[in-house]
Amino acid sequence: MSYRNKILPFEDSKPSFLNKFIDENEHILVYVGTAILIFSILQIIYFQIYLGSSLFYTYLHLCANLSAELLLFFNENVTLIGRTLRSESGAAVTVVEGCDALRIFSVLIAAILAFEAPLLKKFFGVSVGLVILFSINIVRISLLLVIDTYLTEWFDLFHHTILPLVLWFAAIIYFYLWGLGVEKNDLS
Repeated sequence: MSYRNKILPFEDSKPSFLNKFIDENEHILVYVGTAILIFSILQIIYFQIYLGSSLFYTYLHLCANLSAELLLFFNENVTLIGRTLRSESGAAVTVVEGCDALRIFSVLIAAILAFEAPLLKKFFGVSVGLVILFSINIVRISLLLVIDTYLTEWFDLFHHTILPLVLWFAAIIYFYLWGLGVEKNDLS
């Protein structure tokens, strides 16, 4: 009997739990690993190249400007100074890092790019998803000034918990619906 065929007394002929888990979940593990890799690359780009760049500050100014325009559309008397939106009451919101929603964008991009789908569907999924999340983020920034103006005691709860959760929830729901659409079309 060769060494390779010999079963050692401490060896079990059954596959280990880990091997069985990997075999049964290989597709999911590859997807999650790929998404984590893409997200990590996007975060390195964000923190090492984009953050603090003139493009980053231009983007923050765009978010502040669109938020001010949205508030003015709804007859909220606001002024925009740099990246700070100020209401007549004196309440103010400054658009800074973290208000950009770019980390949530990165998660959505990574989830879609790692998904098994044709490249064109991924491009469409990322494009539509980013437009939706960007729009929700502009509404979120605008709502923060409204809440600070009229419901000041609720500002921290909405700023740190409720509105970020709304953005995350929107990203999750969008990805879920996009994934269902891709799989449904692939089965047709």
